Amino acid sequence: MELMDAPLERVVDVLEEVDGVVVVAWPEHAARAADLARTRTPHLFLVQAGGEPPETTDDLSAWIRVPAIERDIQAKIVELRSRASVTRPILGDHGVLWRGTRWVALSPIEARLAAAFIARPGRVLSRARLEKTGWPDGQPSERSVDARIKALRRRVAPMGFRIHTVRGQGYIAEIQSLPPS
Repeated sequence: MELMDAPLERVVDVLEEVDGVVVVAWPEHAARAADLARTRTPHLFLVQAGGEPPETTDDLSAWIRVPAIERDIQAKIVELRSRASVTRPILGDHGVLWRGTRWVALSPIEARLAAAFIARPGRVLSRARLEKTGWPDGQPSERSVDARIKALRRRVAPMGFRIHTVRGQGYIAEIQSLPPS
């Protein structure tokens, strides 16, 4: 269900992550706040009516009082995602890779591969690990990983997300500074 079409009760009760932003009911799930700030995970607090909002000094957190218009919640999510994705790409809903205000839509296999690289930037991922990640339901053909990595490289390179070959070992991701728009 799209956020814009969801009734507010559904957003508060069900959503945990939207486009790379964790949505947290406040104060019910206050314990998550410190961990989200420590890991630099963008997060939006939904503050219950009459409740005190959290004290936020983290540039990757924001709050909104509920009930709220879904459009206002979405605007906060977009703002947080844009801020967070300046320093590192964010793989959002529907396989969309975000970097600042730039985005690229990835196929399901490319999205799974990109998620593995984003989770472990600067670490070598073996071909075997990438095969399991990209094709969890079966074995890809012999050159499938190479072909998908080649396509993924072209798609994400303009966003400062480079994938390099480590000969005989696998691939490594490098996240560069965001190029100017």
